Amino acid sequence: MSYQAIAHAAPIIKIFAPSNLPGGHKFQTKYDGMLYDVVVPPGGVKKGHLFDHQILPLGTPLSGEWRDGLFDCFRNGPCHPMVIMSAFCPLIAIAQVMTRMKLTWKGEYGGSPEEIGSTYMKLVRIYLAFVITSVAYNIIYPPSSDGTRATGLIPFLYQVYYITVWAYTIIVIWRTRSIVRAQNSIPEKNFSGCEDVVCATFCQCCTIAQLGRHTSNYDTVKATFFTSDGVEHVTVIEV
Repeated sequence: MSYQAIAHAAPIIKIFAPSNLPGGHKFQTKYDGMLYDVVVPPGGVKKGHLFDHQILPLGTPLSGEWRDGLFDCFRNGPCHPMVIMSAFCPLIAIAQVMTRMKLTWKGEYGGSPEEIGSTYMKLVRIYLAFVITSVAYNIIYPPSSDGTRATGLIPFLYQVYYITVWAYTIIVIWRTRSIVRAQNSIPEKNFSGCEDVVCATFCQCCTIAQLGRHTSNYDTVKATFFTSDGVEHVTVIEV
């Protein structure tokens, strides 16, 4: 799909100016559950005014390539919310990206508004349950000094649970990356046919951070930590 083709299909929306903004100022907003880039018209706008804008889906101008590289994690600084979330709360970070892409908790398109709206909280619950279970298990069955592992039913069930959550994390990252690539016509450059699953398995933090940067322009919008899509928004009024 070409940039021009998308432009003709894009809707006209009215933007509520949150402050005095100069002409050409860029920021992001949310419309119909998706993130969009918006440019203030020439002459600027004053706080509280409404202005018309034909919007393009976030990332459209980058069709065919990633916004930046897989290992450009610190592009916006080492303390950027997406960097920290990807490193310490990977399931919550990928949930934010999935919410932007309107995916279900399974990493699939086609869900109902209720399913899509619950994606973030479902993954938060999965992650918190995993953290609490892991902490409790290691308190009850602390690592032995000789390196041997505990045996029995509980240790076995915990290992099954651990592998299940690990596999689920890989699957949703894999599916989300595949959808982002397909939507932006980004070809695989390495590991032809399995690049997405390789990145999801062996470079989880970097992959999630790259997806976050690609689906939201952090140069023009402020990132947030524990919100459903990880970014701040301005008010949009549909025509």
